[in-house]
Amino acid sequence: MAAIICIANQKGGVGKTTSAVHLAAGFAAAGRRSLLVDLDAQGNASSIFLETPAPAERSALSIFKDRATVESLAWKTRLPGLELLPANVQLAETEALLAGAVDGFFRFSDALGAAREIYDRIVIDCPPNLGQLTVNAFVASTHLITPLQTAKFSLDGLRTILDSCAMVQKRLNPQLRILGALVTMYNPRTAIAQAILDPMAESVSIFATRISRSVAVEEAHLMQQTLYEYDPRSKPAQEYLAFTAEVESGIEKG
Repeated sequence: MAAIICIANQKGGVGKTTSAVHLAAGFAAAGRRSLLVDLDAQGNASSIFLETPAPAERSALSIFKDRATVESLAWKTRLPGLELLPANVQLAETEALLAGAVDGFFRFSDALGAAREIYDRIVIDCPPNLGQLTVNAFVASTHLITPLQTAKFSLDGLRTILDSCAMVQKRLNPQLRILGALVTMYNPRTAIAQAILDPMAESVSIFATRISRSVAVEEAHLMQQTLYEYDPRSKPAQEYLAFTAEVESGIEKG
């Protein structure tokens, strides 16, 4: 049975997509058959692997509009062991599409079907909000990771996402477990970093690995590559591998 990990934060610009891509790629590199699910209509995760956007009928939109299954929509990627369920800009229509639907929050969970047995790890890149798509991801997932920056607004946003997770756990998915928060774009030389980390740690477990701020990340994005391809010796590439190992350990602990 696959471990299904959603990467979520309602605030953009915190390394959410970068973390989802590298966690899925890291799982694949470790020999796990992995699926990266892009539920963000911006399609940034998809753009790392596709030269042109996926057509709507071959994208995640088809799950919510046509009730297609996850495994029927998966694309092979150039990375061994990693497949992609891409986003399309029309995915933004999903909020209106699911409004009032009796099964609205369960559409993605229902679509997983056989994918739970086909893959070892499924990583979901959620949109930067707490709308229908993010709740669908929460309902379908076994684990939640939230990426954060050491900034005041991230601390405020953490409380919101933890409250949303608690609501889903209580009413829709009691199996959902918070694996922890991942600190991204980290600069240990700033005084604010530790000042924000301490109150964060009072609310949620924080991964020991910190992802450093580095120009290599943006360069890799520009080249439509993962850090593992673009500069595997770079500091953030090594940090994402360490983070993946931490996540594996957390999953194995149950």
